[in-house]
Amino acid sequence: MPASRVFLSTIGRPLDPADAAVPVLDRGFLFGDAVFETLRTAGGRPVAWTAHTERLRRSAAGIGLELPWSDAELRARVDATHADTGNADSLVRIVVTRGVGPLMLDPRRAVTPTLAILAVPLDLPDEAGYVRGLRARIVDITRVPASALDPAFKTANYLPNIQALRQALAAGDDEAILINPAGVVAEGATSNVFAVLQGVVYTPPLDTGILPGITRAAVLDLAGKLGIPAQESALHPFDVRCADEVFLTSSVRGPIAVTSVDGHPIATGTEGPLTARIRRAYADALATF
Repeated sequence: MPASRVFLSTIGRPLDPADAAVPVLDRGFLFGDAVFETLRTAGGRPVAWTAHTERLRRSAAGIGLELPWSDAELRARVDATHADTGNADSLVRIVVTRGVGPLMLDPRRAVTPTLAILAVPLDLPDEAGYVRGLRARIVDITRVPASALDPAFKTANYLPNIQALRQALAAGDDEAILINPAGVVAEGATSNVFAVLQGVVYTPPLDTGILPGITRAAVLDLAGKLGIPAQESALHPFDVRCADEVFLTSSVRGPIAVTSVDGHPIATGTEGPLTARIRRAYADALATF
């Protein structure tokens, strides 16, 4: 069985990525006129499925894109695509574009959305990788303001994130942390940001201009169950650089430590105790999400 498969609505079945094609007049390719979700499976089951489909629909509605598939149809196609890989677990990306239309910005001539579901092998850090953590850099590329593009919509317009990550990678780091136009910490290029200060876990509030991360919400809930004080609060770059612990969350890796920021170690330079506790509790609870 192949390790990677793609389902395309234009074909109606999973196939090898090398055999998958989207027309050059598809608006997702031309303009980034698309929404998406990235998730992982655990035991072959999509994690936080309801939360992901709800956000996919909110994103689509936010850009005026109507999804013609029910949640049950989407789930059946995700399950079939993952099963066709033969992987124990997969990273799954669901992409919906506005479809094919004339070479113009006006979206009204595109009437049939394109659905693509990609399932690839799930590649996670090992235990040593989680303990070692990531090197992050607070970059000078700001988060796109809500007045330009609502951060609650997970769209294919990711060039600012790519530019931010390029800046971090060029400095030898693994992940970029973006600030918003007001100068406070927003989010990572592909993650939400948490900082531990004097035993309290802080994460930027949604009105900072961030994507409402599904793992972010799960971690806030989990911290409460563990008796760890956690709250939404504005974080300045200084707070992150001087924190006792920093970690990021995403739907694929879950919580993962940041052990250096801007080239300087966070505390001991390894995963902190609260981060480790939250990460292990999250892994234990994964099947319930």
